[in-house]
Amino acid sequence: MKKFLKKVYKHDGDDRMLPKFSLFIFDRSRLAAVFWLMLTLFGVLSYTTFLKREGFPSINIPYAVIGGAYIVNNPQKVDTEVVKPISDIVLKEKEVKTVQSHAQGNSFDVTIQYEEGTNVNAVTKKIQQSIKDANVVPERASLKFIEPKFGFTERGDDAVIAVYATNGKAKTEDLVKYGKDVASFVKDQKISYVSDASIIDPYITGRDTVTNNEVNTLSKFDRYGMRQGADNKFYDSISVGITQKKGTDVIKLGEKLDEAVAKYNKEHSGNGYKAVVSASYAPDIKSQIGELQKALFEGLIAVLLIGSLVIAIRASIITVLSMLTVLAISIGMLYLFGYSLNTITLFALILCLGLIVDDTIIMVEALDAQRRRRTDPRETVKEATRKVSRAMVAATSTAALSFAPLLFVGGILGSFIRAIPVTVITALITSLFVALVFIPLFARYLLLGKNQMGAKNVHEPAAGIEAKIARFIAAPMLWGRHSKPKLVGAGIGALVVGIGFIAAAGFIFKSVTFNIFPPSKDSNGLIVTQTFDAGTTIEQAEATTDKVNAVVAKSLGSNFSTAAYYENTTAQTATMSVKIIPYDERDITAPELVKKVEKDLKQVKGVQVKVGQEDVGPPASAFTVRVETPDREKAMVLAKDLNKFLLNKELKRADGSKAKVVSTSISDPGTYTRADGRLFVEVTGNFNADDTSTLVTLAKDAVEKEFPKSRMSSYGLPKDVIKYDFGQEDENQDSFKTLAIAFPILLLVIYLLLALQFRSLAQPLLIFTAIPFSLFGITLGLYLTDNAFSFFAMLGFFALIGLSLKNTILLTDYANQLRRQGTPAVDAAVEALGERFRPLIATSLTAVVSLIPLFLSSPFWEGLTAVLIFGLLSSTFLVIIVFPYYYLGVEFLRLHISRKACLSWLVLTVLLTIGLGKTAVGGASILVAIAASILIVKSVSTLLKRNKAA
Repeated sequence: MKKFLKKVYKHDGDDRMLPKFSLFIFDRSRLAAVFWLMLTLFGVLSYTTFLKREGFPSINIPYAVIGGAYIVNNPQKVDTEVVKPISDIVLKEKEVKTVQSHAQGNSFDVTIQYEEGTNVNAVTKKIQQSIKDANVVPERASLKFIEPKFGFTERGDDAVIAVYATNGKAKTEDLVKYGKDVASFVKDQKISYVSDASIIDPYITGRDTVTNNEVNTLSKFDRYGMRQGADNKFYDSISVGITQKKGTDVIKLGEKLDEAVAKYNKEHSGNGYKAVVSASYAPDIKSQIGELQKALFEGLIAVLLIGSLVIAIRASIITVLSMLTVLAISIGMLYLFGYSLNTITLFALILCLGLIVDDTIIMVEALDAQRRRRTDPRETVKEATRKVSRAMVAATSTAALSFAPLLFVGGILGSFIRAIPVTVITALITSLFVALVFIPLFARYLLLGKNQMGAKNVHEPAAGIEAKIARFIAAPMLWGRHSKPKLVGAGIGALVVGIGFIAAAGFIFKSVTFNIFPPSKDSNGLIVTQTFDAGTTIEQAEATTDKVNAVVAKSLGSNFSTAAYYENTTAQTATMSVKIIPYDERDITAPELVKKVEKDLKQVKGVQVKVGQEDVGPPASAFTVRVETPDREKAMVLAKDLNKFLLNKELKRADGSKAKVVSTSISDPGTYTRADGRLFVEVTGNFNADDTSTLVTLAKDAVEKEFPKSRMSSYGLPKDVIKYDFGQEDENQDSFKTLAIAFPILLLVIYLLLALQFRSLAQPLLIFTAIPFSLFGITLGLYLTDNAFSFFAMLGFFALIGLSLKNTILLTDYANQLRRQGTPAVDAAVEALGERFRPLIATSLTAVVSLIPLFLSSPFWEGLTAVLIFGLLSSTFLVIIVFPYYYLGVEFLRLHISRKACLSWLVLTVLLTIGLGKTAVGGASILVAIAASILIVKSVSTLLKRNKAA
């Protein structure tokens, strides 16, 4: 039997390479210590000095905007004489994906979206030349080409200085004068981080078509609000936008701007105007760095606590030291890769805290277990590494691969998040390196001294308790060890328990909402979006905005901090960014404030106001229906009917719960809009719930049912005039679909990797059971914490794949080692559970406990940490309780069914599933296919045996 088992598991020689590598470093401790010191010091310097602090990573945005003025006081004329010719020329370029335009009485803008990977600068210059060569735009029309970037203003400024009148009111021309004065002052300071400083001009300049004189027309306005003492006050203001140089550290930029503004105010204290930095990424980055450091500190305390209880105090110190080393080296690698410390990389580093603990604890626990049995440090390192290195490589590889699909997400979202998988994969590979290279080094001085080795010198009360628990869990296997019926009965029980938990997950999931970027449970900012009634002038918009400001100031009260528009205002819309005091200093949440402010603003006439909270993800998209036709009169009739239908329309979700479209609006008759050159009128609706991804689909289905193509003839319009535009939600859903497509490919790659690692086709499938085991915890966690299944939950799920597979890899690998030595299957499963119970529990509990403070303290992290905490608890529990029985079942199959028969069964099952899926069998196709394929394979096998015997 032993010879047969060694033939089945014919890779025992492979376990020697990694122990040799670890011993090579262990034998050169001084050189290794210098190497560790250099790497760690480089990482610390990268974190404190080398890495630049940015708000968001610098990415190439595939957009360009053509804006300008045409002073004719006629939106239709602006549209036909300027916008339409420009759109026609732009659409001829193959790199252009979509074109959208707006034409007002005296101004216009054309927004171009390019295909991904386009050289925006080169193509925009080409379009600019084409427009000039075509000579189709009137001479009196002024054109300006802008390549937008992410920032606080529409033009993408990296910081903003508000210049306001201290007495509250001021003429726009005076604000412009002092705004230019502040911009010049900032430039004169020669701040090395500033590329440019200029006002956001509230005027558009063009030539009057009658007089041919240059005319300045007011098109924007601004306000700045702040809390002074017990009052909230708003002031007439103008914004000075600051553009930073490439690679600028935003914290240092913020400090220099504060110094420049303070100096200006001191030198110009009597002019009735004051400057203040109204927008900067510096405070947010400081806060995120503080949160990272806090999460790291709390995580390390958790490691010390759990490590001391489950393993030993010295072992937990080594684990903490190793985690710090992993983070330091990973941060140093980020610097070498050309990344910065920004919102995305800081997010990834916090996510890494729960992932990098695995390799370190597994290695530390293996050393701790071997030191109880040995007195030679070198042999201890050799044996510990031999026992766990294969499992560590497999676990780390699968965890790193779990994040690989995020590398292939396209669009702006993909460009933004690419730093997440790069950071996490780097940290995971680094954690394996540190476990194999530096942990034996640390153990040499902290754990493997003469007085810390051997059974007499090691006293760990927890070890006895852990052994008893493992023995208790293995009792059914021991009970049925010598009785096949008993063992089969125990296995069936384990199968029922596992399937029961998975079925329960499916039941709970029906009650979990879906939203790609749901709002956080709390936030430190609000967004107040105002849409003015049709025909509103810029002066009337200003007056209405002042009324809105007064209500917001009163409604927020002591929760108000600052507010600004950044000149994101027109005669049609105005958007205010409001900073409220931090959520840990408030008794009321941001969503509660949103409802309160929105309710109070209903008293303001002439405007529709939508209040939302400022979040990390993109703002929730409104539901927009377009009527695309050049016949605006007929389009308006249909739009009014759509508007009437959508207002207060009730939408029913799959679980029976309901939501409503609570506010709607129709395109301003004074604005002509086009999409890809086609004129349209749009109807926009907002929901009273946050699961936007679900509700836009339900609303679309409702519109299609009420306004089918056959009904369009009654409006005198073609069948296909109704289109939909969900804005960023469309791109979000496309990106999410990419992840859904990549997920099965990911599983296939991990399967192939594990098949090579374990020299088995069946055991990788066995290891994969850890993934469905986690589903119960994921769904229950999201349901209990009232979080949606979202992009952040998906990130947690990807992280969980590696964490949960680690558990089954640990058990399978150790049982295989015992089987290679000739140990019977049941004994191997029982001993593997006993031997791996400690590292399995230690890694899972440490990860869970280290995430709990983050779960409790930060609303932003709640959904992701809920997935990790509950999913890991669920997976770990089921792996301990039922997985050993699944292992025994697979071992039985390995010994009694040939690989050829297994492959035949697998292929036949897939083919039958596909075939039966198209028949009346329907949902039961998989079960029928499995049963049928087993019968077919068994029958063929029996016939072959009979023929052979004959």
